[in-house]
Amino acid sequence: MAAVGAVAAALMVPALTGSAEAATAKVTVVGPSACGTIYPSGYWWTYPTTNLKLRSGPGTGYTSLGLTLKGSGVEVQCKAKAAAGWMRVSVLNGQLKGRAGWVASKYLAS
Repeated sequence: MAAVGAVAAALMVPALTGSAEAATAKVTVVGPSACGTIYPSGYWWTYPTTNLKLRSGPGTGYTSLGLTLKGSGVEVQCKAKAAAGWMRVSVLNGQLKGRAGWVASKYLAS
C-alpha cells in the first residue's frame, strides 16, 4: 500500500497549479490495463524526436509527469487499446530515468 501512496505523491505537479492544463488534467495514472498490444521486456527501444511530455494516461488531457528530452532512450511497453496513437513507455535515461508513462507515438523515432 505504501507504493500506491508514493505514486500518488509523485503525481503532485506544482508547476501546473492554476494553469489551464491543471484545470483539465486527469491525475489518475493509467497503467498497463489500458494496453492493447503488449511488447515483451527488451523488445522495442526508441527515442523521442522532440522534447515530449510524459503523460499519466493516453491523451493530452492527462497530467504531465515531466519532459522527456529529445534523444532520451525509452522502452515501448505497449500501444493503447482505446486511444490510437499513444504508447506506454519506460524512460531509460535522462531526468525521468525509471519513470513510466504515455507518449504520442508520432513523436517517437521509427
